[in-house]
Amino acid sequence: MPNSTTSGITSVKLGHRKSDLAQIAGLQKRTVHSLVIEAVDRYIEQTQAKMRYEAQAIRSYENYQATGLHVTLDELQDWASSLDSLTPKPLPLCHK
Repeated sequence: MPNSTTSGITSVKLGHRKSDLAQIAGLQKRTVHSLVIEAVDRYIEQTQAKMRYEAQAIRSYENYQATGLHVTLDELQDWASSLDSLTPKPLPLCHK
């Protein structure tokens, strides 16, 4: 027997937001439902991207702690500054 978590139907109390959404939907010739779905999809995408970014940052820091390999800020800035020149420098290598 389907329940609310598997049937795809969720009730959300929008409160004062409902009239704002209805106005926007009318101006865009869309439904409130489509606006809410779009907003939820964007939130999910942004949150998942943030979680992936944070997980990668943690893995990078753990790798640095384990190996000591790094690139200094000055090395990175020097490289980045050269990218606009006719002779860009090679990407700096990690070192201890």
